[in-house]
Amino acid sequence: MKVLAITGNPKRSGALATLTEEAVRGAEAGGADVETIRLAEKDIKPCRFCLRCREDVDSRIATCTQKDDMAEILPKIADADAFILACPMSGGHANAYMKIFEERCCFTLGKATRRILWVKGCPESRIADRERQAAVITTTGVVPAWSRVLCNGSTREMASLARGIFNARVAGTLYAGLINVRGLRERDRLKAYELGRSLAAAACSAESNPPRPGVAGTSPGQTIPGGSG
Repeated sequence: MKVLAITGNPKRSGALATLTEEAVRGAEAGGADVETIRLAEKDIKPCRFCLRCREDVDSRIATCTQKDDMAEILPKIADADAFILACPMSGGHANAYMKIFEERCCFTLGKATRRILWVKGCPESRIADRERQAAVITTTGVVPAWSRVLCNGSTREMASLARGIFNARVAGTLYAGLINVRGLRERDRLKAYELGRSLAAAACSAESNPPRPGVAGTSPGQTIPGGSG
């Protein structure tokens, strides 16, 4: 079972780094082989919106005109069974590292064949061979955890990436607030570890119960490639 931990954290230490490490430890304790990708240490250029990837609806991974580390990362995403997605919230949304990554994944791992109401050409996952699993971790400096119903753009964006592009069911989320005010709470550390264990258990269960041919990798709200949508 392969788990890919992708973090938009620009720092190697601190609350988010600790929570990500705990989630990784939990996943490993659950039997997963985990690889961590730190976006801040990769050469990932912003999307140029040339739309070459969007025009390709046949490839498993669409070709990008930019030559950088995304060429190495995209196959790893397609090969993974589960994901840990983590980033700090910035201005109510995912930070710049994660946003650039999301843009670059949109049509390289998603094909423009989905229709939502009257809008045609929305992305749906190219890697619909099986349903994957995902866990999402968000930290905030001064926003309390109880306000996540109002201020939670980071979690929503990463969950949307997981569901729509990575073809993953979100097995759980962790929102750790007020980090700059009271520091990292022990209960959040424990939650991160259990989140990792739960993710591994969900991925293991999915492996032992593969989807039937013709309905592979669909999640609520997703269309079946070639289906009625």
